[in-house]
Order: sequence, then C-alpha cells, then structure tokens
Amino acid sequence: MLAFGAPGLMELIIIGVILLIPVAIVVALVVVLTRSRKASGNNPNLKPCPDCGRFVSLRATTCPQCGCPLQRQQ
Repeated sequence: MLAFGAPGLMELIIIGVILLIPVAIVVALVVVLTRSRKASGNNPNLKPCPDCGRFVSLRATTCPQCGCPLQRQQ
C-alpha cells in the first residue's frame, strides 16, 4: 500500500508549471490574434468578411476562412 504525504517544494513547482503552461499559451494566442486583427484593420487593401469577420483582399471573390462569396470592389 502506498502512502502519500504532503507534497514537497519540488512537486509543487512541477504542478505549478504544468498548470501555468496552458494558461501562458492561451494568453499568447489571444495577444497575437488581437494584434494581427488590429493591424489588418489598418490596411486599405483589406476588408472584413461579412460572415466571419476575417480580413480579406478587396479583390477576393470568396473568403478563405469560411467560403462566403464576396463582391469585388473596383
């Protein structure tokens, strides 16, 4: 029969790292996606897809993200 005692400092550090890595990845993804969306909004050659909101070329006929048909702007 195995007996488990109180976790030591090393175990607590390992558990903390295991729990913090996914949180750090999610935060990094949110920051990257937010910055890229803001940067895309400043580009005069792009427009948002009316269906999914992804920025696409003014010359695009369909959205590469969702396939929504788009009207080309002259």
